[in-house]
Amino acid sequence: MNHNQKLFKLIFPFVLIFFTLSLTAKPFPKSFHIEYQLYQEKNILGKVEVDFKNNNNKYVIKAKTKAEGIMKLLGDREIISKGKVSSNGFLPQVFKIKNKKKSKKNILAIFDSKKKELKISYKGNIDTYLLKKNQLDLLTYLYQFNFESLNKKNYKFNIIDGKKNHTYFYKKVRQEIITTSKGDLEADVYEGRIIEKKNSEHLLWILRNPYRFPIKIELQTKIGININQVLVETNLF
Repeated sequence: MNHNQKLFKLIFPFVLIFFTLSLTAKPFPKSFHIEYQLYQEKNILGKVEVDFKNNNNKYVIKAKTKAEGIMKLLGDREIISKGKVSSNGFLPQVFKIKNKKKSKKNILAIFDSKKKELKISYKGNIDTYLLKKNQLDLLTYLYQFNFESLNKKNYKFNIIDGKKNHTYFYKKVRQEIITTSKGDLEADVYEGRIIEKKNSEHLLWILRNPYRFPIKIELQTKIGININQVLVETNLF
């Protein structure tokens, strides 16, 4: 074995480690604030404010939606997720949806990892389900991308998005530069769908760096409105 071969053998493991690390985003921040604007074409429908805090690997995420225009039919809402976070991502323990207009439609989900049970409370009823592996909720899955490898083409998440559990599937279709109030941002674009629901197709733009989080979402609401949710402010960069 010549000198060059010996040198390559010595440094190869370090090159491999560096390459692997480069395929993931930066470590998840201890706290952040993000604001999104909601649009239907050029009409403003409201805004979403997301706040995240991590204290000793125990996290809280809150997303407040303030409706405007026709979106007022749905009312203002607040979604809260609490649990643990590690280098592998989120482990939710409590998930809440608060409907400010109709409080009787509030939803509470409790994740019991020891009993492997998921309990969902809605309108006075409590339903118990099997807690699936890597179970997430409507908030945490959007930021779980930060813990996944950049070279993955497809993602599948088990998600509590309300009264039930659904499987969300995403396929990367392209990379794109998105113009926002924070400048031009490079994103991976994913086609998403909810496997158990018809006509659930939507698009998700995930920032490539320095953190992997959503900067744009295109979807259709329950009342048939096509909306865009676009990043307008954050303290992450």
